[in-house]
Amino acid sequence: MNQSKISVRYAKAFFQHMLEKQKLDAAITDVQLVYNAIREIHDLQKLLQNPIVKPSQKKIVFDILLSKKIQAETLRFFYVIIDNSRENLLADILRNFIDMYRSHKGITKVTVTTATKFSSQNIQEITDFISEKFNTKVELHEQIDDQLIGGFVLRINDLQYDASVKSKIKNIKEEMLKSV
Repeated sequence: MNQSKISVRYAKAFFQHMLEKQKLDAAITDVQLVYNAIREIHDLQKLLQNPIVKPSQKKIVFDILLSKKIQAETLRFFYVIIDNSRENLLADILRNFIDMYRSHKGITKVTVTTATKFSSQNIQEITDFISEKFNTKVELHEQIDDQLIGGFVLRINDLQYDASVKSKIKNIKEEMLKSV
């Protein structure tokens, strides 16, 4: 079976379970915590990918790291994933869960990349504009990329608006090369 289908099925099952238990908002906090940990802690990634480490040992690590930080139901869900030898898919499962949560709550993920940090007023204006234009709640993520030189790149789902100086210079260069 396709790994992405497996990831979606696990995420959907956990999402439905937490929705029925009316614990979805608490679950998203748990899921985001673990998802970020997996992305940032390379040793945790290696542990999850390692087939030599026994499932019981992986559960002990999860228990030590997470038992006081997340709900017992979320921890049991992770145990099910480990018991079924799907821990190598955990990051994908959690990402799918986060996407389902956003969709359920009507939240749009927006990423704004700038050369320097935007002011809080600029961020608020962008958030308000997108919220009004797309009739959605906005989850805004900021990124800094000094190679943009100036301006910004705004990414809303699959849409991208590039108003960076870097892209403007690139476009001018391409136009000049075409005319030669």
